[in-house]
Amino acid sequence: MIATKSERLRSADYKAPGGKLVRVRLKEEQGLIRSIKITGDFFLVPEESLGKLEKMLEDAPLREAELRLLVDRFFRGTGAQGLGVSSDDFVKAILSAKETI
Repeated sequence: MIATKSERLRSADYKAPGGKLVRVRLKEEQGLIRSIKITGDFFLVPEESLGKLEKMLEDAPLREAELRLLVDRFFRGTGAQGLGVSSDDFVKAILSAKETI
């Protein structure tokens, strides 16, 4: 992931209460998520739904209320299920992303 001058790379490794890791790498520009990659040792069923979540988060504000709304809408709309992680864990992981060099 290469950032332009106005973009900032952010990342976080978040441990869900059940012990599963949610790793977030994103590009942020003027408070918006320009691109995001979510990995970790959790499972999301169906598997291809993770890419849909990442796409849904593009251009979303990096603010809790909006992220919570989008992530909850994603899980309700797709019927996706996290094994070892909840929608709340994804929101917390994204919000805990910090600047990286």
